[in-house]
Amino acid sequence: MDNIQLLRCEDLSACTISDFIDTPIHIVDNKGIVVFVNHAWVNAYKLEKVEAIGKPIEELMKNQLKYFMSINNKNNLLNNKSEYDYTYYRNYSTKSAATEVLQKKEKVSMVTLSPDQRNVVVTSTPIFDANNEISFVFTFIQDLTKTSELKEKLENEIQKNKALLSKLKYYKENKRDSKLIGDSKSIRDIRSLIPVVAITDASILILGDSGVGKEVVAKEIYSNSERSDKPFVTLNCSAIPESLLESEMFGYEKGAFTGAVKSKEGLFEVANGGTLLLDEIGSMPLQLQPKILRVLQENEFMRVGGTRKIPLDVRIISATNENLLTMVKSGKFRSDLFYRLNVIPIKIPPLKDRIEDIKLLAVEFLDKYNEKYGKNKTLDEKALLALEHHNWPGNVRELKNAIERLVIIGDQNVITSIQVQYITQPNDINNSFENDVIPDEINDEMPLKEAVNAFERKIIYNALKKYKTTYNAAEALKSTQPTIARKAKAYGIIKDWD
Repeated sequence: MDNIQLLRCEDLSACTISDFIDTPIHIVDNKGIVVFVNHAWVNAYKLEKVEAIGKPIEELMKNQLKYFMSINNKNNLLNNKSEYDYTYYRNYSTKSAATEVLQKKEKVSMVTLSPDQRNVVVTSTPIFDANNEISFVFTFIQDLTKTSELKEKLENEIQKNKALLSKLKYYKENKRDSKLIGDSKSIRDIRSLIPVVAITDASILILGDSGVGKEVVAKEIYSNSERSDKPFVTLNCSAIPESLLESEMFGYEKGAFTGAVKSKEGLFEVANGGTLLLDEIGSMPLQLQPKILRVLQENEFMRVGGTRKIPLDVRIISATNENLLTMVKSGKFRSDLFYRLNVIPIKIPPLKDRIEDIKLLAVEFLDKYNEKYGKNKTLDEKALLALEHHNWPGNVRELKNAIERLVIIGDQNVITSIQVQYITQPNDINNSFENDVIPDEINDEMPLKEAVNAFERKIIYNALKKYKTTYNAAEALKSTQPTIARKAKAYGIIKDWD
C-alpha cells in the first residue's frame, strides 16, 4: 500500500477496483469529505455508499471508533514488538486516522475496534498532487483478529512439523519398531542390551523407581525373544493379598480349601512356555520365597492341595523399585532367591536423569491421546521446555498422565507453558495470581465443559486483574490478544479492561 503515495488525484477513478477487495477501504478529500467507499467498507460499517459519500469522515466515524493506540511504524506491526513505537491514549480517541493524516501530512496507523468488536488496524496514507499538497487520503482497515488467528494456525502447523521431524529423526536413527522411547545414553544402552539378553532364558531383574517403565522393558525383552508367540503374564506381587498369593501363583485343586469348588490354573501354569513377569518382587512374602526358589531350580511345581508335579518351562523376569540387596542384608529377602533372579540386572534411571527423553515421550503420548480423544493438539517450544524442567517424581507414568490431561482440558490446539505449569506445579500457578486459579464453584459433579469454562474464566480474570490490559494478559498467558479479548467478552469480564 506504500505505492499509493505515488498516485495523483487524476488516478482516483482507478480506485474503484477496490470494490473487488475484501478489505474495507475509504477515501476522503483534503477537507475530510468521503469521496469513495468500497463494498467491504459498506458491509463492515453498515452504511450504504449514498449515505457515506459526501459526508465528513469525522461525522461518519463519530460513534464507530474508539482508538486506543497509534503506531508510528506500521510495517513492523506483526513483527517484534520492540521494533515499533506505540503511543497509548490515556482515554479513547475518536479522531479518525484520515483526519490525523490531514494534520500531520504523513501516513498514520491506529488500532481500534470494528463495529463487531474485532481488533483492527486503520492505516491512512496521503495522496499528494503535483504541488506536493494532499489531495486525498486513502484508508484501509486490516483485521488483526483474523491475522492473529492465521498466525496461530501457522504456528500450530510449524510446531506439528517440528515434532514430526524430531520423531522421524529418532526412528531413523534407531531403525527399529520399539516401544522403549528415548534418546538418552541409558535408554540407548538398554535398547542395545535387549536383543542380546532376549535370546537367552537367563533370569532378568529390572530395577528402577516407580513409573520409569519397567514393564515396557520386560515386554521389549519378551517381544525380541523366541517365546514372543507364547504367553506373556504379569503377576503383581504387591496387588494380591498374602493369603491368596500362593493359590494365584500355583493354582489349586478342587476341595483344596473352602470355596474351591473346582480346580484352577495358577499364573505360572498360564505362562507355561512363555514369559512370567514378577512385578514388585520385593513385596513377595518371606514365607513364599522358598517355594519360588524351588520352582526356579526344579522347573516344576504343584497346585495348592495337589499331589501331581507339573513340569514348567517359563522365562522369569522380575521387577522392583526396592533395593533388594538392602532387604537381603536386613533379612527381608532371601539371598539365594535374590542371586537366582539377579542373573542379568537392568537398571532404568529416573526420568529427571534423562531429560533428553522427555520431548520424545511427550510427543509419543500426545499422538496417542490426540487419536484417543479426537483432538489435534501440539506442544509449543516453551511448553516442551516446561516439561523438561519438571523433575517428574512419578517418572514416565506421571508424564503420560499429564499429557492426557493437557489433551483433554482446553479448546486451544496449542498447549502452552502456562498449562504445563498448572498440571505439573499447581501450587506455583495458584501463587502467581492474587486469587486461587481454580474457582470454588468447580466440583466433581460438574460436566467437563462447564468446569473447563469456569477454570478458563478464572485464569483470564486473574491475569487481567494483575496485568491490567488484554495485551499484557495475553503475553503472560502465552496467548494472543484477540483470543483473550474475545474470551473475556464471552465470559462477561471485558468491561473492566482496555
